[in-house]
Amino acid sequence: MDHAGAWWQTAAELRGPARDWIPQAQRPLAWTPLLASADWMTHGARLMLASAVDEAAGALTEAPARLSEWSDRQDLARVGADSAGWRALALAGHGIELAAPFLDNEVIRACLAVPADERGAPGAYKPLLDAAFAGSRVLPGFVLARTTKGGFNALAYAGLRDNAPLLKDLLGPSSQLAALGLVTEQPVADALARATAGQPTAQGALHLVVAAEVWLRQHSAAPAVWWDEVGGRVAAV
Repeated sequence: MDHAGAWWQTAAELRGPARDWIPQAQRPLAWTPLLASADWMTHGARLMLASAVDEAAGALTEAPARLSEWSDRQDLARVGADSAGWRALALAGHGIELAAPFLDNEVIRACLAVPADERGAPGAYKPLLDAAFAGSRVLPGFVLARTTKGGFNALAYAGLRDNAPLLKDLLGPSSQLAALGLVTEQPVADALARATAGQPTAQGALHLVVAAEVWLRQHSAAPAVWWDEVGGRVAAV
């Protein structure tokens, strides 16, 4: 299925009933997979999102031919946005300047010049990195030799458990997302309950919903500012 066809299929899923939650890794690969947050939306919000997806699919003129091209681009955009946020937090909170050299334009261009199916190999861990830096002393040897990656799930679940009362209050009856008809309260409460009990839950979707709720509350609490032109000059009010 091509990119546009996959988006039309996604729109059709949004018009159907919300799905029961299962880990994202158990769902089929897709050009734009729906997170659990899509199943927490009200029916009206799902219909509006489906219309937007239909419109985007109809306007798609230069769709990539392969899923890897699309996913690489989306992953880069996500990691870049996350790194920018982490940099601001590290600098403001701890005075630490965060560096992300693997996101430099020249590094990205060099990696994308290699077809996606040639960037990995069953018997090698990060072969491009090894080919670029082996023997250069730029990276420590243990970085090139490692074959595993650290996980932070335990810390994430500990944070969800420790902050469960605050999160329940944030996403409960006083939720602005719920007031706007964007999410329904019970599925979110169920996801938080699973996290509190140490059971697998939709961490990514919870992160997005919490971020959106916090943004809405900060936005509504911020002083109103607008610009107007007065007598040939611009004034701020």
